[in-house]
Amino acid sequence: MSSCASPTAGGFDAASPGARSKAIQTAAITGDRSAIPRIVEQLDSDDPAIRMLAIESLKRLTGETYGYKHYDPVYVRNEAIAKWVKAVESGSVPQLARSPAAFRDAP
Repeated sequence: MSSCASPTAGGFDAASPGARSKAIQTAAITGDRSAIPRIVEQLDSDDPAIRMLAIESLKRLTGETYGYKHYDPVYVRNEAIAKWVKAVESGSVPQLARSPAAFRDAP
């Protein structure tokens, strides 16, 4: 008998980009602000798709990007990541004006 792990098992810590993507998407859709520190970690991913999904999710959750662009060179991304880390550590991550549910039907 063979057993396979779910392709989404492991969430933010998964080796699979698909599982990490699912964790990021779930947090954004459900408005899980407690996941913001874990999403911020994904901004440093080697995978540009994960970085793009992470910043779009953070933008949906907070309305902020701190100038982060997933396609910028690493030294530029690192400056924006430092701003995110500082905001998370200080507890000054912006609050979203709209409910995350409002984004479910947004294009």
